[in-house]
Amino acid sequence: MTSVGWISWKTESHGGKAFHLARHRLKPGNVIGMHRHGFDECFWIEAGAGWQRHLHGGEEALAPGDTACVRGHDGHGLRAGRDGMVMVNVSFPRATAAALGRGRPGWPWRPGRAMPLLRLGPSAMERLHGWTAELSRPDAGRPDLDAFLLDLARLVNRRDSAGGLPPQLQQACTAFVVERELPGGTPRLAELVGCGAAHLNRLCRRWHGCTASELVARLRLDWAARELRLTARPVAELAAASGMPHLGHFYRRFRQRFGTTPKAWRDASWSLFSPTSAAPRTSSP
Repeated sequence: MTSVGWISWKTESHGGKAFHLARHRLKPGNVIGMHRHGFDECFWIEAGAGWQRHLHGGEEALAPGDTACVRGHDGHGLRAGRDGMVMVNVSFPRATAAALGRGRPGWPWRPGRAMPLLRLGPSAMERLHGWTAELSRPDAGRPDLDAFLLDLARLVNRRDSAGGLPPQLQQACTAFVVERELPGGTPRLAELVGCGAAHLNRLCRRWHGCTASELVARLRLDWAARELRLTARPVAELAAASGMPHLGHFYRRFRQRFGTTPKAWRDASWSLFSPTSAAPRTSSP
């Protein structure tokens, strides 16, 4: 019979905080054993891959963008793949989720059937990156948690934050933000959409309020910003991989978009978190 651990909110909350936020970097093959907990939580995968195993059977693959809203009684376990896995977890009291979700259709932590694992698009994931920074502030409290949970509920019910983009443009932008595609620039994005340069510009102006080349630059910078958070790759290497090999130009555009330098962006991201264990803490219910 599988041993199932239990994590209490008293153990998780570290002194009565309104919520607990952690980034877990699991090494290849690391396992978080099967467990239940006295609180609700959510997690999303930032990098790498792995699996989530459910108490009542079944295992599902995890990849970047996968997001889960987990209720305390939903027993589960996690395992990192051969390249490891980076995930962010936010946990909070059951009473918080129950009060906030009362009367809201589609509330992810509602009683009844568990919310399925969802894969969010790049825009939605960038919003979650922003929330990790917001919730990491020393003075972050219950109002910040409420705002985050409401935003997350909106994202998981819409599946993405594309705001009604035409499917072909949305899918092309998702396909474009991988390392092998980025150097192709505007011509490659047009190929992925399945249209010519002029039509792509019309689509971008209508749906993004910018030219196709400006959208490509934005997608490249967003990709580089995520890689800076999640890897130790040199800035020059990321600039070249994004399709912006001139380092001075990359720095200028990065500062314009994010208001800081690539190095400061990376340092600020990792200074927010301390290392965490791959094994769940347990206590008696």
